[in-house]
Amino acid sequence: MTEDRDTASGRSEPQPATRFRLRRSRLAWPFLSLLAPGDHFAAITPGELEVRVGLLGRARIPIGLIGRITTMHWPWWGGVGVRIGRGLVAFVPASGDCAVVETTEPVSVRAPLAWQTSRVVIGVEDVEGFAAALAEARRDAPA
Repeated sequence: MTEDRDTASGRSEPQPATRFRLRRSRLAWPFLSLLAPGDHFAAITPGELEVRVGLLGRARIPIGLIGRITTMHWPWWGGVGVRIGRGLVAFVPASGDCAVVETTEPVSVRAPLAWQTSRVVIGVEDVEGFAAALAEARRDAPA
């Protein structure tokens, strides 16, 4: 959960976050659990998309900067973990179908060092559900 502070009352009220687990590979999991301990998820809150692969990498993308959501298949030979590719950063603990979030301007991500990108590939377990939830968050975001 994230918190927004109500300035009138001074109280914090939790904002719901929709969390999606990143897909796991049985073969790569022992290596990723050593190199990227912690939680591996994508969370959608009313104003932000957060992606985290343990300590290895993370991205925080304002919903208002998301221009397009598509899908792609991440190949096994592309590697797993946090990957920097041609014009993109991928958070993919396993190969398979992924969501591709394209932003209207470059955003800073950690992969594991700071990097600028306009395309983020996210290997969630439920790609269709993630894309639908993100599209809904974009519709509900203030203009």
